[in-house]
Amino acid sequence: MAVDHIVVGAGSAGCAVAAGLAAEPDTSVLLLEAGPPDRDPRVRIPAAASDLWFGKLDWNYRTEPQSELEGRRDAWPRGRLLGGSSSINAMMHVRGMDADYDEWAAGGATGWDAATMTRLFRQLEDDERGPAEHRGVGGPLRVEHLREPRALTRSFLDACGELGIPEVEDYHAQPDGCGMTMVNQRGGRRWSAADAFLDDQRLGTGSSLHVRTGVEVQRIAIEDGRAIGVDVLVDGQPRFARAEREVVVAAGTVATPPLLQRSGIGPADELRSLGIEVVVDAPQVGENLQDHVVAGMVVGTAGGSLYGADRDPRQIAEWLRHRRGPLSSNLAEAIAFVRTRRGEVAPDIELLAIPAAMKDHGRVRYPRHGLAIGAILLRPRSRGRIRLASIDPAAPPIIDPRTFTDPDGDDLDRLAEGLHTVQRLLSETSALGGRVEEFLDPSAPLTGRAARVAHVRRTAQTMYHPVGTARMGSDADAVVDPQLRVVGVQGLRVADASVMPTLIRGHTNAPSVAIGVRAAELIGGQVCAPTG
Repeated sequence: MAVDHIVVGAGSAGCAVAAGLAAEPDTSVLLLEAGPPDRDPRVRIPAAASDLWFGKLDWNYRTEPQSELEGRRDAWPRGRLLGGSSSINAMMHVRGMDADYDEWAAGGATGWDAATMTRLFRQLEDDERGPAEHRGVGGPLRVEHLREPRALTRSFLDACGELGIPEVEDYHAQPDGCGMTMVNQRGGRRWSAADAFLDDQRLGTGSSLHVRTGVEVQRIAIEDGRAIGVDVLVDGQPRFARAEREVVVAAGTVATPPLLQRSGIGPADELRSLGIEVVVDAPQVGENLQDHVVAGMVVGTAGGSLYGADRDPRQIAEWLRHRRGPLSSNLAEAIAFVRTRRGEVAPDIELLAIPAAMKDHGRVRYPRHGLAIGAILLRPRSRGRIRLASIDPAAPPIIDPRTFTDPDGDDLDRLAEGLHTVQRLLSETSALGGRVEEFLDPSAPLTGRAARVAHVRRTAQTMYHPVGTARMGSDADAVVDPQLRVVGVQGLRVADASVMPTLIRGHTNAPSVAIGVRAAELIGGQVCAPTG
């Protein structure tokens, strides 16, 4: 099969870039996804998000043992289906802050400043609150209020107010504060990247976009310094798909580096040790791994949570009929941004409230009403790496985030301080503390910094936002240039969260979609413009 463009990976960015390229007249696009279609009914039910993890729709990645986390190996859920992680995530629309993107541009990612990213966000959004200088309407990505947040979520916001954290109408316009989470939903059901960009109505009749699921990309074929297509497996049979113009890799932060490395693009010595012919000696492929880490507390309450909703026939019927009730919850119903240090250019900790007594990626659920509040380290200094375990494409990569290994220990200090704010919300406020009946994890309030640090080391886990393993920049070590072109190979680009030079102070789904939209622009495609 031969097409103009091949896009590898139908996740948040891949769906956007493929649709944008297919909008160009007389241009054929092949979008390849290793996982199945997004037909599992749980994909549509917001509150079922964590039920999709660790099963057939999840890549089920695990990290290497982390020395600073008591030797624990963390789980890294990533979506393995049409829509990628946007089909199994918590649907949180938290774009990041202007300081993040201006830092990208200042560091060499020319053309990725805050003004450009705001334009992209406004272009892709369809925000139910209406247009504003910093948000858009009429775009493909729907943004809505939660339909029926739990009573404990309201108490969390009131408690934040007691601690001097103001409630804001739009946390993108006023980042220092708290608010209900805006979500990628339409009428109470999930609105993934596949919903946003692969809908037949938006693509139009006679679209030249071909979407293929269940296709495992083995390597990128490169001849005379140019990407010419991809070798794939379909039902266990080898096939070759040719790209007349470009190959765009949108496999994500975890899967993009191994694909590049299997194709001969990566650290030369490591590739040779695996018997891979070196096409480009690119030492930074797989390096610069960054991830948001969260640690929190779980308490029991008298009521006001999501407890029991997933087993209540009345609530299931309410969602099926009206897309309302607790099953329309995204679980992470409210957030707040705070600063642990004076003089910070922007908040360094995000607080996240889940009106359910759960922990460990939702695998531990206490049999009672309750609340979990997490503190998220927004700008970690620790850096990890992803590398090949073997030349076998079926072998999972080696993921080593090297959590809390920054030389001066700043990451751990900041997260422990964020945890202190969590405890204050649960112990020192009337709005929330007055509703707490018992501490579940920890079993009692923590006394002193040493106890907070120990709790962080015991419980910290990923917040599912890895970035940076195919870093964008203008320096000699960058993996891709600001046009997303892989340095040293023609006709090959990367468009996903792996190109982000540094982590944003937000969640990575929206900027990943924006990267896909921008990639289509850079290649010469068209994008869906907002209508208002």
